[in-house]
Amino acid sequence: MPTHHVLILGAGAAGVAAATALARHEDIHVTLVGRTHETPYIRMHITGVAFGPTLPETIHAPLPPVTVLADTATHLDPISRIVHLASGAQLRYDAVIIATGSRPDTLTPGLPGRHTPAARHQVVTLHSIQDAQQIREHLTRTAGPSRVAIYGGGFTGAETASALHAAGHHVALISRSRIPGRASFGAQIAAHITGIHRGKITTFLGRTITAVRDRSPLLGITLDDTTTLSADLLITALGNAPTAPGPFSSGVPVDDRLRSTAPHVYAAGSTAIHRDDHLGIWRLDHWADAAAQGQHAAAAVLHDRTGAADPGPYRPRSSYTSLIHGTAITGIGYTMTPATEGQGPGPGTLVTHTLNGALVGVSGVDAVATVHETAQHLHESAA
Repeated sequence: MPTHHVLILGAGAAGVAAATALARHEDIHVTLVGRTHETPYIRMHITGVAFGPTLPETIHAPLPPVTVLADTATHLDPISRIVHLASGAQLRYDAVIIATGSRPDTLTPGLPGRHTPAARHQVVTLHSIQDAQQIREHLTRTAGPSRVAIYGGGFTGAETASALHAAGHHVALISRSRIPGRASFGAQIAAHITGIHRGKITTFLGRTITAVRDRSPLLGITLDDTTTLSADLLITALGNAPTAPGPFSSGVPVDDRLRSTAPHVYAAGSTAIHRDDHLGIWRLDHWADAAAQGQHAAAAVLHDRTGAADPGPYRPRSSYTSLIHGTAITGIGYTMTPATEGQGPGPGTLVTHTLNGALVGVSGVDAVATVHETAQHLHESAA
């Protein structure tokens, strides 16, 4: 008979990974709470739904043998150990892992034209399967290539620009930075990506959007230098912010075992705001790292509830590869620190990311094998 009830809030990468790890233990009963009226899906595949042949029903996430609820957690009371759901239901827990992910940033509410009918229909994000389906409908509705503006040049913006260009659409990339993607890829690799963008698509770098207007059937976009352009669709890719049920609506601060300051409350994935002696205050938002955090949080719960082995401090070691205009950008670990060494920019570039004398991340351009080989030494001085 199970003796511990573990609630997992969120059925994305972190939540499903945590549930899968805990489901193997007979003394743990797991309840996985997703979102109201939503089947859990693999978010890293939504670009295929938006721009490719992928059908939405093919990216459903395989779920472990646990209790699954399609309901949304709205509030958590750490004193009574009760989670309140949107349906009105209440769930008690012995431990809870918050893995509710993030929400996309978009145009500021006060932007002129932001609330016009045109903006409501033609300004979208690419963060959920619903966003992907909306983009797909827009692109298939237009006879011939569409004119698409993308606002933001990080991971999502760069991959979106590449996918749309490859599909034959007319792409304009607008970025507030003159070297878009610095925060995502580091300065050297971002500079290389910027050069590739300039040779493939139209770019407006160091610019901000100051207004959007209805130019039916197009959307008019005005930049801060008075440049105007028209698009069938504006995709905003301005980053994201953590989301979680109250009282953690701005994210959940966690220690290096992914425990929050509230007893019996853990967090994993992009809702977790890490505070440790190794990387300081940090947060990551990509699928593989979220899954690794979910597994680590599950191990911490098992340690605290059943006396299982201590998982040790969490250190980001997951990898990503982003294909941008045919160029493979690979990163492993924590690649957002500005303390870097490397060569480039150009194919074969390898960049090492160090902090306080420790190698914390490795990234490269068309250097997948070298990146993985170098990453074997991640976090060694901080182990």
